[in-house]
Amino acid sequence: MRGLLRRLFRLMPSQASKKEDQLRLEIQKQLEQLNWMFPPRTVTDPAAWDQYWHDHISHGFDGGVHMFVDDGELVDAMRANELKTVLCVGNGISLEPRALAWAGFDVTSLDISPLAAKVAREGTPPEDLLKGLLGGRSGGLNGRLDFVVGDLCDPALCPGPYDVVIDRKTLQLWPDAERPVALQAVANRLASRGIFFSHAHDGRWKPPAPRRHALEPWFVAQGWEFWRREVALTGRVAWLFTTTG
Repeated sequence: MRGLLRRLFRLMPSQASKKEDQLRLEIQKQLEQLNWMFPPRTVTDPAAWDQYWHDHISHGFDGGVHMFVDDGELVDAMRANELKTVLCVGNGISLEPRALAWAGFDVTSLDISPLAAKVAREGTPPEDLLKGLLGGRSGGLNGRLDFVVGDLCDPALCPGPYDVVIDRKTLQLWPDAERPVALQAVANRLASRGIFFSHAHDGRWKPPAPRRHALEPWFVAQGWEFWRREVALTGRVAWLFTTTG
């Protein structure tokens, strides 16, 4: 590193050392300015999550929550199996619950952030955005839509049962030792015949390694069946979706 700096800046050793320190401080400063992009380390502090969503909105990054959201196949499965009620846990400011309600389902959003719930509740997106979140499926049916603020581990909140529960990159944020409790709390809200849809993001993935869904080991250990389109839905299944990048 020192040799590279000397070549780049054509400095004497003492000058290169000083320039390297300045560069390191500048890089650190730039990284600190990007801290708003990363989720809080806590999963139980509403104030921390309010700040997180406030920063995303103020930086104009609120649309990023819809990256990878395409509920087309899920909507097809729900309609084919006559599933009606949906719980979105850790929804944040996403308009996914509104899109699913627009598709005719009765949807409840549960999030720990009062600010996020307010933003999602008051959103008035155009129909083409909602249709995009549904993968182009039909809408305009206007199901029920409710927003609840609180801890998803509190069994008194949104007890269900729901035909579908949706987790998008929320449960993977729990510390390893606490994650099984959170997963079970969500699973307890699923009906005896229903779909647990879980979207995890594997930011460390590099080919040729297989993609890793952070929650898959828990579902396997608990003996869950996994969603297969060609098999009739007769019980509870997990539908795992993994993104990378």
